[in-house]
Amino acid sequence: MHLKSLEISGFKSFARKTTLNFNQGITAIVGPNGSGKSNIADAVRWVMGEQSIKTLRGKKSEDVIFSGSDKKTKLGLAEVSLELDNTDKQVPIDYADLLITRKIYRNGDSDYLINNTKSRLSDINILLTQANFGHRTYSVIGQGMIDNFLISTPQERKEFFEEATGVKQYQIKKQQSLNKLESVWQNLTTLKIKISEMEPQLRLLTRQVKRLAKRKEVEAKLYEEKILYYTSYWHEINSLYLTQQKTIGDLKEVKDKIDLTYQNLEKKLNQLTKNNTSSEYRTNLRQQENKLTNQKIQFKEELLTLRVTQTNQISNDVQHLKKISTQQLKEINQQVEQINLLHQKIIKLIDNADDSELIKQEIVNINKKNSAILELIKPYIAENKPSKKELADNPKVKQLEKQLEDLNQQINKIQQDIIESEQKDNQDRSDLWRLQNEFTSSQRKLNDINTQLNNSRIDLARTETRRFDLKKEINTELNDFDNLNKNNPKKLSDQEKSYLINNINKLKNQLEVIGGIDLEIEAEYETTHQRYNFLNGQQEDLSQTSESLRKLIDELDEIIKKQVKKSYDEINKYFQKYFIMLFEGGHAELTLVKEKASLKKDITDEESELIPEPSKATNFFQPHTSSTAYSGIDVSATPPGKRLKSINALSGGERALTSIALICAIISSNPSPFVILDEVDAALDESNSIRFAKILSDLSHKTQFIVVTHNRATMEQANLLYGVTMGNDGISKLLSIKLDEAKKYNS
Repeated sequence: MHLKSLEISGFKSFARKTTLNFNQGITAIVGPNGSGKSNIADAVRWVMGEQSIKTLRGKKSEDVIFSGSDKKTKLGLAEVSLELDNTDKQVPIDYADLLITRKIYRNGDSDYLINNTKSRLSDINILLTQANFGHRTYSVIGQGMIDNFLISTPQERKEFFEEATGVKQYQIKKQQSLNKLESVWQNLTTLKIKISEMEPQLRLLTRQVKRLAKRKEVEAKLYEEKILYYTSYWHEINSLYLTQQKTIGDLKEVKDKIDLTYQNLEKKLNQLTKNNTSSEYRTNLRQQENKLTNQKIQFKEELLTLRVTQTNQISNDVQHLKKISTQQLKEINQQVEQINLLHQKIIKLIDNADDSELIKQEIVNINKKNSAILELIKPYIAENKPSKKELADNPKVKQLEKQLEDLNQQINKIQQDIIESEQKDNQDRSDLWRLQNEFTSSQRKLNDINTQLNNSRIDLARTETRRFDLKKEINTELNDFDNLNKNNPKKLSDQEKSYLINNINKLKNQLEVIGGIDLEIEAEYETTHQRYNFLNGQQEDLSQTSESLRKLIDELDEIIKKQVKKSYDEINKYFQKYFIMLFEGGHAELTLVKEKASLKKDITDEESELIPEPSKATNFFQPHTSSTAYSGIDVSATPPGKRLKSINALSGGERALTSIALICAIISSNPSPFVILDEVDAALDESNSIRFAKILSDLSHKTQFIVVTHNRATMEQANLLYGVTMGNDGISKLLSIKLDEAKKYNS
């Protein structure tokens, strides 16, 4: 794998899109101070994920965007793309080229892309570590970093050394595993707390569920006893109820028959009563008779008057006729008044219709009075009787006589009808008496059956009340009347009933002792129990995951330990080699600083059990638990002819040569696909520069070098030379020369 190209647009002084293509070997980037050479190294570091703006020589993230000049306005976007040749599949992706792009906008938004697909910084870091380079490794060594390595602490050197040994990818995996393990332990601790908090509730729910089960058992037994008791009791009451209903039905049938007889008799009596209009009929006849009698009397009076008048007239003509005295007329008038009084009495009797015999007697009396009147006037008529011929010749007399004859016939007919009516009435009275006796007997029977029916209805009402109350009690006790075994009831004796009642009361008392339990408690218990089992299962899974992560971390520690040990030996060997080459003698060595022993190494197993699990987990993540078993790296360097105990006693040039020797040793041991050196040879004199350039040339077959330099010896070793200039517009520009082709041209 090697760097193919670098495309910069809007980054720092590179306002315009600028592309640098690289060959394997050494590429030198040259130019005057301030032209923007180091911005190329910053662009490489930035696109590989550098987050420290200070390292990029800025204060804010937007400082990497071209800020403008007198002739060019500021830009809103900075973009850098790094293209790597991945034909050797050093990065495990299905692409021959790996293109990493980073963008940042002036509003602060930023994007990372891998082969033009948005990605995360963590994904880019993984890919770079797998390719054995990154922004924090020795792949990009900027100004001052070469010196800082020597003056840094052993712990800081350790971090750089581990990245340089190629164990970064394992450390990332280890850190990820540690983070997962910490999360697992936190979750496990949380689970244990939840489980411990849940256990009292679960125990309480378990007891309540057992009580509920006992309650259900008692309720089932109680229900069974109630079913047996109430089924028998209901059948007994219901049978009595049905029997009484049948009795009432039978009585109703008998009553209906008697009632029908009674109604028929009543109807006949009514019919006889209605038909027995003889009294009324006779009354009407008597009224007619009375009316006709009155007319007869009236006609007789008229006839008498007519005859008297006619007689008087005749006597006037016949002087020998005898006159009626005033006293005689008064007597006649008195007789007539008595007849009128008798008429009125007859009318009242007829109206009352109480006694027909009396009426007859009064009529006889009237007739006698009429006869008396006739007898009273007869002497005068007889003595002074005109000739028959003279009376017969009077038309009015004839008419009155005819009317009197008709009236007599009508009266005789009425009197005959009255006699016949009285005979029929006597017969009807005999029938009515018989029917009345039968009616009275039927009425007595009807009253008797009504009494029985009423008594039966009262009994039925009482039974129906007991039946209703029992049904209500059954619904209360059993909640469902239909649950009764109505088809196959068992008849219980009084002793059995008493036993059942006592047993039912005992079971009810047991339920009261158990107490009321919410029926939802079972569902709550089931939910809580399932939750408890689920958490226990999760705890087991997390424990297994924790154990797996521990094993993975131990394996990674072992890999890192072996890799570091192997690299340490090689780097130490190459460090001495390149130190001697650069200093033409002397001695240099790397020394691993052992970590201090853990303060808890002497804690016994019994004491460790008293430590809470979270503390144990926390201790597991402490640095001293690392299996690398060293906490830093010391560097000792002694140039030829000197006795120095500390590298701080080295001169600036000596420190630079020592750092270069170490960098070259790391590259030899674990070569990166490419290394960018930003003016690391600035402090070297000409002879050291030549030796440094010779080392770069020797190492260029292992790795690709991009060197920002002012050193002529370094330039002479380059295969490709880029020149960076800056005009008065503040924008960096790029010129390139392929020195291999230039040498051919010069030759």
